[in-house]
Amino acid sequence: MRILIIANKFPYPPHDGGALATSTMIEGLVDAEQDIYLFTMTTPKHPSDENNLPDHLIDKIIAETCFVDTNISTKDLVVNFLFKHTPYIAERFYSDAFNDRLVKILENEKFDIIQLEGLYLLHLIPLIRQHSSAKVIYRAHNIEHYIWKRKAKNERNPFKKIYFLNLYNRLKKYLKKYLNTYDGLVSISEPDYRIHKWLGQQKPEIVLPVGLVLSDYFIYPISTDKIEQIAFIGGLDWLPNQEGLEWFITKVWHKILNIHPNAELHIAGRNCDDNLQTQIKTFKNVIFYGEVPSSKEFLAAHSILIVPLFSGSGIRVKIIEGMAMGKAIVTTSVGAEGIPIENKKHAFIADSIEDFADAINLLIKNPNLINQIGNNARELAKEHFSLEKLTDDLLDFYKTLI
Repeated sequence: MRILIIANKFPYPPHDGGALATSTMIEGLVDAEQDIYLFTMTTPKHPSDENNLPDHLIDKIIAETCFVDTNISTKDLVVNFLFKHTPYIAERFYSDAFNDRLVKILENEKFDIIQLEGLYLLHLIPLIRQHSSAKVIYRAHNIEHYIWKRKAKNERNPFKKIYFLNLYNRLKKYLKKYLNTYDGLVSISEPDYRIHKWLGQQKPEIVLPVGLVLSDYFIYPISTDKIEQIAFIGGLDWLPNQEGLEWFITKVWHKILNIHPNAELHIAGRNCDDNLQTQIKTFKNVIFYGEVPSSKEFLAAHSILIVPLFSGSGIRVKIIEGMAMGKAIVTTSVGAEGIPIENKKHAFIADSIEDFADAINLLIKNPNLINQIGNNARELAKEHFSLEKLTDDLLDFYKTLI
């Protein structure tokens, strides 16, 4: 099949969950000998372009980018809030230059499938329909408006709460506007699948989580000096990660140190603002790395992975990666959404301060439990997140539409 994949950022190198979701899917399709054309935006926040395409893909896919200025303008934000209905967060991805280049691609190339990676590309569907007869797939990485609903629920500042609720309502209407204008929907998790159905989604749909090449992920033996080392990794320009990390270091961390005074918290994440960095550095035994070149190497160096999330949607790729590496993971109910985790078997799910601290303290005291949880997690990853199997499922879904 000839497949055009459109994304709002170039997925190489895959430094975040969204990029990894797109890049692993491409790897799977290439391995299945599909003909791939990748067309993405490159933005000030995500400046990577086709020059960063991995060497092993250079002769196997066509990759092209177009610059889109997504910088936030205070004037445009205020005008949008007062006089427009389209959410500003989506409007920033509207680009005449990108649209013009897409039209030329569609006029010069023929595709069987055109897949849109994420909500903020849905506005392209009418344009695609004018210039191509290909089947259009919407791959929903999450339910974006749910992120802001949860954010509003947890926000104490009344002005921010009002803005977050406004954004929630706008994003929900934006999604409903384009619901069923595509030919098929790929949901990344079961909860997202159910929400789409509740909103009125009627087109053919498949639930397809992020797949991993499990042979690329190794289980490293835990040395005794690593037992008390706890890892956090995630983009710190994403509000749910900021919120979760602040909650952990301000409310949970001291409860770990009270029992295990030599415990260390190792934090990796790109685009951390100065205020959060300053806050992090005030806490004892906390080491901040910023962006790390390899999430695998970072995870390999630590025994316990924490994912304290209280908002967000979709599926947490870092949890799947941690499971594939046999890590003992402590997360929340929100963090575990979309992953068939059995609490205290594959990971610990804890939503309160006390439960989160108790889970970590229990693991530190019991190295054998770390190994047991990690091995169970690895088996779960093998069963549900094999890239080869998930690629076969995706191709079978495509075939039902063509």
